[in-house]
Amino acid sequence: MAYNLLDLRARVRTKIKDTSYPASTIDGFINDAIAEISGLFPFRNFQKIIDGDLTVGEYTYDQQADHETTIKLILIDPVNSTSYFDLTSGRLTIDKFFNSFPVPDSQGNAQPAYWTEYGDQLYFNCPVDKAYTLRQLYQKLPTELSDDADVPELPSIFREAIVLGATYRCEEERGNYDIAAIVNNHFSDKVGDLMTRFANDTLSGPDTVVMPGVRGEIYG
Repeated sequence: MAYNLLDLRARVRTKIKDTSYPASTIDGFINDAIAEISGLFPFRNFQKIIDGDLTVGEYTYDQQADHETTIKLILIDPVNSTSYFDLTSGRLTIDKFFNSFPVPDSQGNAQPAYWTEYGDQLYFNCPVDKAYTLRQLYQKLPTELSDDADVPELPSIFREAIVLGATYRCEEERGNYDIAAIVNNHFSDKVGDLMTRFANDTLSGPDTVVMPGVRGEIYG
């Protein structure tokens, strides 16, 4: 079968032995499983580059709706596109930024050197002095699957892991907590194996992998 939402849903129904289980519920759990897996490793499939125009006097910039984590931030001069400034290293934690620049708009217009992310916006340490182009490289959120023919952005080798991730959620929803725990263990093992293989086959290396069940802790 093709690697798409219809295929994944059918496999989950087979796992839970219930061909009448609501499609909308399964689809939601499939998307949840994909979101969980995508957050464990900086997959290239979820990397994007966008250019946006800043307005003189602005000190905030709206993030993209699918933005998850900024990888790199570059200011490009509006007159000379070969002149640019890499802002990436100027990122500050929210506390440090607002302790240093509690009122960014009180500063004079200038080329910003520091920034942070707060809510759904980027904040610069001062209003910008030019109509720069802002180039942002970022890790995006997965696109949710909704139509039967929709294909996950994760590589097809994650098919079984996605099915297991959705299956344990179905079992939890049905109150089968013992079965859910067993399937969840299989899911974690499967994802862990795939993450290790995937990391070792890329330049990122295994240090970038966050193992399932311990999100936020780095292994390697």
